[in-house]
Amino acid sequence: MKKLITCASLAAVGTMTVGAQPIGEPSTSKTWSVAAKLRGFYDSNYNTGVDNPVAGGRPGKAESWGIDVRPSVGFNMVQDTTVVNLKVAYGLRWYEDRTANEIDQDVLADLFLGHDLNESTRLEVKDQFVYSNEPTVLATGAISSYYRTDGTNIRNYSGVNLLKDFSEVWGIGLGYNGTVYNYEQEGDGSRSALLDRWESKFNIDARRHFQPTTTGLIGYQFGLTDMTSGDRLASPAAAGLPPALVPTASFRNYYSHYGYVGVDHSLTSKLAASARVGVQYNDYYNASDDQVGPYAEASLSYWYQENSRVMLGVLTGIYPTDVAVAPGSASVTLGSQATMVYAAVSHAITSRLTAYVRGAWQMSDYQGGAFDGQTDYYVNADVNLTYDLTKNVALEAGYLFDDLSSDIAQRGYDRHRGYAGVKATY
Repeated sequence: MKKLITCASLAAVGTMTVGAQPIGEPSTSKTWSVAAKLRGFYDSNYNTGVDNPVAGGRPGKAESWGIDVRPSVGFNMVQDTTVVNLKVAYGLRWYEDRTANEIDQDVLADLFLGHDLNESTRLEVKDQFVYSNEPTVLATGAISSYYRTDGTNIRNYSGVNLLKDFSEVWGIGLGYNGTVYNYEQEGDGSRSALLDRWESKFNIDARRHFQPTTTGLIGYQFGLTDMTSGDRLASPAAAGLPPALVPTASFRNYYSHYGYVGVDHSLTSKLAASARVGVQYNDYYNASDDQVGPYAEASLSYWYQENSRVMLGVLTGIYPTDVAVAPGSASVTLGSQATMVYAAVSHAITSRLTAYVRGAWQMSDYQGGAFDGQTDYYVNADVNLTYDLTKNVALEAGYLFDDLSSDIAQRGYDRHRGYAGVKATY
């Protein structure tokens, strides 16, 4: 019976050591490491506003220069049967244009623990805590809301997985993950009313090892999503409806069922791929409604040369959304069928100069209510150039682009961000 630590941990170590750890991030080759970034930036639309705002709608655009400071610390432990990775990062952004609330702050804490209980049983524990105003930082998987949100906004993801081999060929996987979203903005139609929730998912899958590096599986996942706000999905006055016709957030509670097949493949320490494909069924029990759609998560990572890597991925499923009630309509949009495709390349141009390019495209098709069948298209991209002055200090410059086009009025926007600065790792 093979040792699970050999398959799982060596793949992780290979990912960490095939390419040099980027300066500005805590080193994964040291037990303890600290890092920091200092940037000057320009943001063409820091509040993700629209071109032609109307009363009661999205705000207009506002631009600003600013300063961004990001210290971080990391801890790593690799033993015969145990791997521990911990990273904590803090960010502070000062905006020259703002006369009040001129500082944004964010916190990211990542924890991973992998431990082989014996030669055939492995336990993995993950946790990620995020405090932020930015939508792409708060999201897990597909994006449910594309807008910057003022206030203390929190997401915490935690997960536990147990992998057990019964023989050289057959095994089982058991898992749980839970995600909590909590937005500071409260009241009818607020971010809390639309997006505060507790997602819990339980999965079980049967696994067959075709080769030491290739595992096929068939599985089932059950999910419970509880929209935790007690506020209405829209302000009755803004919706033009009596309060009795505007439901509270719990109207969009649902159970979810996933059936899927998949494969995990690691040809070498440089090439890894994973895929899950199946069907998702959501039961909105308070709304006496349901939705069925495709479910998929697939990714590929390849180190094609020293310090150069390409990553590709796709995911699709039914997700919560910040779209709910249209003015004058008592029907409710329950969710969206969202599909995201993403790619990233990190390429070492020289021993000192590295280019990084990433892009993502998402389509969200709204289900139910007055917005049924209407679609959002979101594009997000960024480019970064880093020049290493020494093994610990580097200069960098970059550009980020966001564009949201929507069938829904007063929803689309575009955003351009540029930055330059210095970063270090010790």
